[in-house]
Amino acid sequence: MSMGRISRRQFMVRGTGAMAGLITAMLSVPAVGFLLSPLWASTKEIWVTVQGGPIDDIPEGLPTARIASVPIGSGPPAPAVNRIVYVTKYQGKLYAFSNICSHMQCDVHWEPSLSLFECPCHGGLYAITGRNVGGPPPQPLPQWMHRVQVDAQGRHHLQIANRLEEQI
Repeated sequence: MSMGRISRRQFMVRGTGAMAGLITAMLSVPAVGFLLSPLWASTKEIWVTVQGGPIDDIPEGLPTARIASVPIGSGPPAPAVNRIVYVTKYQGKLYAFSNICSHMQCDVHWEPSLSLFECPCHGGLYAITGRNVGGPPPQPLPQWMHRVQVDAQGRHHLQIANRLEEQI
């Protein structure tokens, strides 16, 4: 085959193929960037104080429902949504549970007669430590990342981050 002149047909076929490849590459860059962006995205933890006063008055072994205004999304100003946080002191440990069932995301509540968290949707049961003990929930009750802050009067206030801890 001679390396001489190419026909008009060959020029158009090659040119069209090259343009299609270029357009494909240009359109795939945003899609690949979108798919890979979580690898480099930095997450900013926003700590909010749980409402309802200090946690010093919460009795041992009795989960107490409190409210926290948790920011969702990002960007100024981040909108917030009120979430129920079950604050629990048990055997010297402090827990801050979400009230969302790990099965079908129904709202759980503390049932004093059973001494368990109960999900009314499908009968899911969780121990005071959040471990799933009955029903269909596949994982423990989600727990908020939390820390305790001490104010000037020596009272302890619970703060939660805007994300749940990884479940084990």
